[in-house]
Amino acid sequence: MDRGRPEPARDRDLTMGSAERLAALEAVTELLELRPAGPSTRSEVVAVVGGRSGPRFLLPLDHLEATRSACLAYLGLRDLRTRANRTLVAGALASNAVRARVIDARLVLNREPGSLLAHLGQVLGRDDLVPAVGLGNLDEVWKPTLQLFAPDGEPIAYVKVGWGAIGAHLVEREAAALALWSRKEEPRLVVPRLISAPPWRKMPLACTAPLPGDVRRLPAGPVSAWGARTLDPPRADVPLSDSTWWTSRLEHHGDHPVVGPILGRINDRHARTPQSWARWHGDWVPWNLARSASGLVAWDWEYSEAAAPVGLDETHCAYQVTRVGRSATVDQALRSARRAAPSRWVADAHLAMLATRALELESIQGRPFGDHHQVLTAARAAIR
Repeated sequence: MDRGRPEPARDRDLTMGSAERLAALEAVTELLELRPAGPSTRSEVVAVVGGRSGPRFLLPLDHLEATRSACLAYLGLRDLRTRANRTLVAGALASNAVRARVIDARLVLNREPGSLLAHLGQVLGRDDLVPAVGLGNLDEVWKPTLQLFAPDGEPIAYVKVGWGAIGAHLVEREAAALALWSRKEEPRLVVPRLISAPPWRKMPLACTAPLPGDVRRLPAGPVSAWGARTLDPPRADVPLSDSTWWTSRLEHHGDHPVVGPILGRINDRHARTPQSWARWHGDWVPWNLARSASGLVAWDWEYSEAAAPVGLDETHCAYQVTRVGRSATVDQALRSARRAAPSRWVADAHLAMLATRALELESIQGRPFGDHHQVLTAARAAIR
């Protein structure tokens, strides 16, 4: 976060930085109904803290313990550079002498009746919630996530907001999966506890209790998703024709000019061989997993489905680590996934999942987005 010699906060040019980060700031400003703070503002204020790529956080200024907690939460999940940066920001915001060096702007919170903070206060039974928000890059699947603290820094809840059509769809799916986990008597994973929260202004919310405070990064290497498969009763020796996961894809996308032939080829290859099916997490990647004294921790269940091909999580993990973690091409990521797949069936099922997921999200959004075209092209080439 070395920004050289930054100018005073009141003069900082917020037009600098990536367009996606600025768009995320604008969305959160609208969500929390923030307004600029004047020199004599006495209302509750949050600070926009920036980095080289633009605004990165909204952090409270009037509750220093909450500010510190927001900066230092879950440092066991961070790399050394991020730990150092967050520790420096926490110290800077606590010091009036250097506070202006990290603040891009000061904004006033809205707690009036009907506001999101007032709504969450009713859900959680307290009117003193202190929010902090990380500002990622706004894209079609971006969802604002609020960290809520007590004024003394105690973490109270995390809230994902279903912003936009795809965001709403994913937040609803995650809440449904977490609701199932909450009814599991002896879960094999540590998952965020769902707190029931009605929608706000027609936007669904996934409100969860904080993760265990001792979570830390996993050692490098693949992690079995067997725990995720225990949420629903797994099924073995089931043909494709009796699998809802498979037949629904054929029904909804079998006529698509690109995806239909891919599904048909896979069906021809594997229809006669019974397969195993179980719950999959949907985004089983190192940045959604951790370890704690309570066991393996898994969050971000927004792509989870019941009765998916066993091994799909581990296969998609290899894809995501290559594609996202190493910034590789779709072709390179698919090769990694197919090498990691436990069988040719799971490798082919992964192609079907990628192709149909792209179409499903496109239908919700109303237009193609992201690497949709590259995924379909690579899947068509791989199945040949």
